[in-house]
Amino acid sequence: LVAEMIALDQWEKTPNQPILLGAITTGSIWQFARLERQTQQITQGLESYRVPEDLEQLMRILVAALTV
Repeated sequence: LVAEMIALDQWEKTPNQPILLGAITTGSIWQFARLERQTQQITQGLESYRVPEDLEQLMRILVAALTV
């Protein structure tokens, strides 16, 4: 996930988007990370979210990411 976020930052030079959010999934397990573009700092979540066990929390995260 970290390598993909760094590559996206290099490829997509949209200055009005200071934060990139990333997700990686196997379909049943999800993980998330956040890249602060100005400082090049990546914060990767320690939690893994499982489907269907954590579906409600996973959906809240995805909806919140869309409203940023």
